[in-house]
Amino acid sequence: MIVGLGTDLCPPSRWRHLVERFGAEKAGGRILHPEELAYLLEGNRERLPERLAGRWALREAFGKALGTGLDGWSWKELRYVNGRLWAVGSLAKLLADREIRTLHGSVSHDGDLALAVVILER
Repeated sequence: MIVGLGTDLCPPSRWRHLVERFGAEKAGGRILHPEELAYLLEGNRERLPERLAGRWALREAFGKALGTGLDGWSWKELRYVNGRLWAVGSLAKLLADREIRTLHGSVSHDGDLALAVVILER
């Protein structure tokens, strides 16, 4: 049964500015687990801002699906690699306590927008 649905949009231009100002590792490291950041850094650096925008939109969409926004859970405990979305640590426990067993996530990019959709199921 679906218990949460969230969507979000994020412009890659915002992340382009952050990467130029702080560097890719610092900008991405604020929201991503080191493993997820390493995965992004291995790819095409030209596309990094749009990929970071997609990851941010995914976290915003997850917070909406969960009903808490960005509060009450660690952004780094939500992982998205190769189209697979999962939680670790205290976020995984929070989901288990709420009997949320399946997470679905999708990210898309077009022009200066990244779109993410998250569905939570019992």
